[in-house]
Amino acid sequence: MSLIRPVLSLYDTLERCWEGPSGHRLAGSLLVGTFLVCLMSVELGRVVTLPGALAHLVPKNHLASIGIALTLLLVIEVMGLVFSMVHSVSTSVGRQLEILSLILLRNVFKEISHHNPLSWETLGPGIPGIVAAVSGALIVFGILSLYYRVKKHATLGDHEEDRQSFIAAKKCIALALLTAFHLIAFRSLFGYATGTPAPPAFETVYTLLVLSNIFIVLLSLRHGHNYRVAFRNSGFAVVTVLILIALVAPPLWSAGIGTFAALFALATFWVFGRFEEDTRQALGTPASQQGEEPVLKAMPQARG
Repeated sequence: MSLIRPVLSLYDTLERCWEGPSGHRLAGSLLVGTFLVCLMSVELGRVVTLPGALAHLVPKNHLASIGIALTLLLVIEVMGLVFSMVHSVSTSVGRQLEILSLILLRNVFKEISHHNPLSWETLGPGIPGIVAAVSGALIVFGILSLYYRVKKHATLGDHEEDRQSFIAAKKCIALALLTAFHLIAFRSLFGYATGTPAPPAFETVYTLLVLSNIFIVLLSLRHGHNYRVAFRNSGFAVVTVLILIALVAPPLWSAGIGTFAALFALATFWVFGRFEEDTRQALGTPASQQGEEPVLKAMPQARG
């Protein structure tokens, strides 16, 4: 443990800075500043002729500026997602679904920004995709409200050293992901600035999340060989896979698969809670605290 203590200290410092009030203000100021700069750039491009390299960076219209601001918001949300993975896999899954809903909304602005000026003749064929994206985002938003409502917190296990060692491992994974995400962001930014094609950023991010989630599932088995916990954590990893598929699917399929991913996450959590409660009642023993995750308790039965 002493060998990785500097790594853990670095993670704790980054988390305090990012999740603290100053980090929130910085993120908000960055979003507002980026949006205003994009809007002014659009107006400047209408007044003067910009050099070729600079003209490539300027948004084509005001709606494109909204898309850029939302993309930056997604980057900020991904940072928060990485920090949430250390504390709770179920919270991490919720953050992933939040990001998916924002991506669906961003796709609407991205679609209409390609039409300048807007006209029904050119926009008409894309209306089904826009309606699907908006509907999917709204449904995922509603499912998340139920997901967080049933989410309860429990401790990792009976042994403090097991809990601490598991959290330490997840902090190391989170730092590796943060490093990878920054490299992906810089590669995408460089590609946008130079016009060089780059792999889709968020698809790459979710691919890394799939791998890291599976790794965390395997690590969790070291702290308790429990079928129910293993299924729940594996189910959450499947949710990440479904989100990845939704990101690469056509608009209609993307909204449908994203909605199913949210429903699957909610159902997995709810069924796990019922399974856990029924097992405790059958054995007549106190609640098990295996796993590293919130455990959903069944609703109390009505008294006759």
